[in-house]
Amino acid sequence: MIVSALVKRYEDTLDVPVGWQKREVSYALDIGEDGRLLGVVALETQDGKKRVKRKMLLPKEPSGRTSGIKAAFLCDNGSYLLGLDSKRGTVKFAAARELHTKVLENMNTPAANAVRAFFAEGAPSNIAQFIDVETAAKATFVFQVDGRFFDAADDTARRAWDEWYAMENDAAQFTLCLVTGKQDTPEAIHGTVNLRGGQTSGSRLISANAESFTSYGKTAKDRAADVGKFAAFAYVTALSALLKDQKHRQFIGGDTLVFWAEKGGETEEAAFSNLMDPPKTDEDSVLVDIMSRIASGSRVNEYEFERMFYLLCISPNAGRISVRFFYVGAFGEIIRNIGLHYKRLEIVSDRRTPFRFLPLWLILSETTVKNSASDASPLLGGQLLHCILTDASYPFTLYHAILTRIRAGANINQAKAAVIKAVLTRNFEKGEEITVALNEQSTNKPYVLGRLFSALERLQEKANGSSTIRSRYFTSACANPGSVFPTLLKLSVHHAAKLDNDIFFEKLKGELLSRLDDEIPFPATLSLDDQGRFILGYYHQTQSFFTKKDKKEEVKNDER
Repeated sequence: MIVSALVKRYEDTLDVPVGWQKREVSYALDIGEDGRLLGVVALETQDGKKRVKRKMLLPKEPSGRTSGIKAAFLCDNGSYLLGLDSKRGTVKFAAARELHTKVLENMNTPAANAVRAFFAEGAPSNIAQFIDVETAAKATFVFQVDGRFFDAADDTARRAWDEWYAMENDAAQFTLCLVTGKQDTPEAIHGTVNLRGGQTSGSRLISANAESFTSYGKTAKDRAADVGKFAAFAYVTALSALLKDQKHRQFIGGDTLVFWAEKGGETEEAAFSNLMDPPKTDEDSVLVDIMSRIASGSRVNEYEFERMFYLLCISPNAGRISVRFFYVGAFGEIIRNIGLHYKRLEIVSDRRTPFRFLPLWLILSETTVKNSASDASPLLGGQLLHCILTDASYPFTLYHAILTRIRAGANINQAKAAVIKAVLTRNFEKGEEITVALNEQSTNKPYVLGRLFSALERLQEKANGSSTIRSRYFTSACANPGSVFPTLLKLSVHHAAKLDNDIFFEKLKGELLSRLDDEIPFPATLSLDDQGRFILGYYHQTQSFFTKKDKKEEVKNDER
C-alpha cells in the first residue's frame, strides 16, 4: 500500500520521465567541439550563509553504487568524469568512457561528438587551472557544450538515454508487477533515497541484503520483489521529492514524517504543515483561526475535508528504512484529531514558553536531559504522532519520561505540565475534570496536595527570600506525601512567624487542609496518575501566585 500510494503520487504530481531524476549539481565542464576542456563553470548560488546546488533533470544515477564501479551518464563526480581518484581513477574514467561511448554511439550531433571526443582524449590534464583538485574529486559535474547544458533539455541527450534505458529493460524477462498489475521488467536493485541519519550512500525502502529476509525459496541474490522498473522508479522518485521538500517533510526526534494529499491538495498540505510545526505565539496567525473554527465546529471553506491524506513516518536503519507507521485518512478527520490534541495540551501559560500550540519537537525535548528532541527515545516520536493522528491514548512512555525528568529535579514548566494534563485527560478519563488554570473548587486529594506544596514553598520564599523545599522534598511529597507533609507543615509555622500581619498564606493553608480527608489527610503513596494530578495542582497554584502578582503591579501602574 505504501509503494502504490507513492507511485500514484508520482503519476499525479511529478514531471520526471522514467529513467531520469532531478540531481543536485555543483559545476559544469565546459568543453569544445573537439572535446578539449575549456573551463569549469560554477552552478552553485549563495543563499545567506548557505551554498545551494543547482537542480537539473538528468539521467538516473545507477543503483547499488557503493564500493563497486558504476558510471553515471552525463552527470557524475570528479573521480569518474576526471579520473581524480588516487587508487581507482583510471578504472573509473574508463568505465565512464565506455558508458558514454555506447549510449551516444548512434548520435551524430556536435554535442554528442564533443562528449565522445572528451573521453577519447583521456582524463584532462589541465583541470587544476580551473578548480581545486581535491574539491573537484568530490564535486558533481555535468557537460556544457557551446554554452548549452547536455541534459534532459537537449534532444540528443534525451533521445540517447531513453533508447538506452528502454533497450536495457527489453533485454530482461517480463513479469507481472505487484504494484501496477501490469507486465513489466522486474527491478533487481531498487533505488536509494537520502534520509536524515541514514547511510551516506543512500537508504532503501525495499531490498534483500541477508538470507534472513528471504522467503518463498528466493535468496538474497534474487530480486527483492516482483516490482516492475516503472513502479520502482516512480516510488523512489516520489519519496525522494517528498524528503527534499520542507513543505512535505517534518523531523520528529530521530524519525522523518513525509505527508501529501491527493492531487490538487496543496492547500490542505500547507495547512497540515502549519498544524504539525506551529509558529511561536501569534494571535493573528492563520493557525489560531483554523483551530478556533475547528473547535467551534465551523467548516473551513478553504479546505476539502473529504480529501484523502497520506502520512508516512520512517527512520534510518542499518539495512532497509524502518517504517514507523503509514496512515491514510480524510483530511478533516486528521485535523480534527490534531485539534483535540492541542485542546488537551491547553494550560495556563508560564510566560516563558513562546508557543501557543506546543510543537512535537518541544514535547520530545522535555523528555531528555539536554532538552534535545534528537535525544528522545527512538520509538517515542513515531508513537506519539500516530496517537495524535488517530486520537488514540498517548504512549505511556511519554508520561513516564516526563515524570522521570521532574523527579530528577527538572523545572516544572508549561510544556511538562501540558503533557501531563493531556495524558491524564485522554488516558485516565475517569475522575474530576482537569481544568486549564487553577481549579479552586477541586476536592481531588492529589491535586489539593500539589496546591498545598506550592503554598508552603511560596510561604518559605516570602519569609526567607528563597525556598529549598522544592529541591529537597518535592519528589518524596509527590510519591509519598504521608512521609513529608507533617514535616513541611511544622516548618511552615516557623516561616509564618517571620511574616508580620500577613495572613494570606495561613488562610490558604487552612482552606486547603479543610479539603483533605480528616482520617487520612496525607496518603502513604500516590499512584502514577495521582502523581500527575499532584504536579498539576502544584503548577496551577504556582502560576496563580504569579498571575495575582502581575495584576497587582498593573493596578499600581494604573494608579500612577
